[in-house]
Amino acid sequence: FKAGDHGLQAYHARAIQSQLHMMVHNSRGAMYASERAAESQGFSTVWGGRMVHMWVQKWIADRTLPGSMRGCHAKVFSFLEDPTIRAELRSYLRTNKWAMDPTKLCKYMKTNVITPEAQKYIQGVVNTEMPKGLIKYLETELFPCIQLKRHLVPTPQDEMTAQANDGKPKSWVLEGEHALKKKGVGCGLHQSDCNCSMVGWLKEASQTLEYGKNYDGYWNGELFVKQLIEQIIPAFERAHGAGYRALIMVDHSQGHSAYSNDALLAQWMNLNPGGKQACMRSGWFIRGSQKIIQPMIFAQNHAEFPDKAKGMKQVLIERVKKYLRDHCDYSFNTLQQNMSLALESVHVHTIRRWEHRMFRWMEAYRSGLDAKSAQFQVRAFSSRQYKSHRQIPETLAAQMDM
Repeated sequence: FKAGDHGLQAYHARAIQSQLHMMVHNSRGAMYASERAAESQGFSTVWGGRMVHMWVQKWIADRTLPGSMRGCHAKVFSFLEDPTIRAELRSYLRTNKWAMDPTKLCKYMKTNVITPEAQKYIQGVVNTEMPKGLIKYLETELFPCIQLKRHLVPTPQDEMTAQANDGKPKSWVLEGEHALKKKGVGCGLHQSDCNCSMVGWLKEASQTLEYGKNYDGYWNGELFVKQLIEQIIPAFERAHGAGYRALIMVDHSQGHSAYSNDALLAQWMNLNPGGKQACMRSGWFIRGSQKIIQPMIFAQNHAEFPDKAKGMKQVLIERVKKYLRDHCDYSFNTLQQNMSLALESVHVHTIRRWEHRMFRWMEAYRSGLDAKSAQFQVRAFSSRQYKSHRQIPETLAAQMDM
């Protein structure tokens, strides 16, 4: 900045001299003279002219040249200018050349290169300089009030999978070298864990599963319920004590779907009676205005399948799903009689839903959409089938369609 005639301050002084000379001897205006003076010293016309005008005003006021803060900022000095640090970083890069990235290098500099004396000093200030009045207030007034209440602690739970060959897709390498990676993801682990903001990771609640057909199987709702009862809740109580309750937050995942042994699920049923299938509890259906209880198991005195599951075919036959076909005797007179009965069996809610659907089609065509675009427009208002584990339940989606 002050390197003789070629220093930055010398250019500032000559620019000030040029503007004053043009204003005093040539009767030029201040802004015109400042712009010409800036151009003569290699500065920009507009911005440089403004700066020269400010320098002239400062010179007239207190007879001082403009200063510069260049080189005075704390961040100007680079640790890479130290040859010892450069040698240590170069050695670290060569040692970890297959797994190196800017984040890891920055972390290494903060923890190993920079002296830990600064961290010790900060810790000492925090531990010793904290106001005594705040500590007294926390211990004598705030903490006793907290202990009187039983608080809910948010405890989120989630799962993840990790594979043996799941490495970083990119890394720093030397020129002409390439990292040899194994094919495939390798063996994997399924991890189910909980944490909270008070104690962090609940290690005793952790559950590890070596997933796969030939290993420990796959994660399901039964394993999650077992982990919840035997590990998560006991680990939370040991970590927090009796004054806290866990607010366990679980996402809507297929692995969390757990049903009772007698739940009414079609996927647990066979087509025909008997065989290896679940024995479900009794269901029900509405016929007209009457609620009919339907057992899912044959009676004990059944001739062919005593105490056996009925199967899907028998259940549908009993429910009389299709009115006309089930009441058909292949005569036209019977068809005429059953037609009105079949129309009466349609519930008013079904009619309203189809009416709303037709209105959506009419609105889509009225707006000028073609058949394909209109179909997407109509589907936007209907219940969607989500494949992700964070989805809207079917019961809520059905209510939104009405």
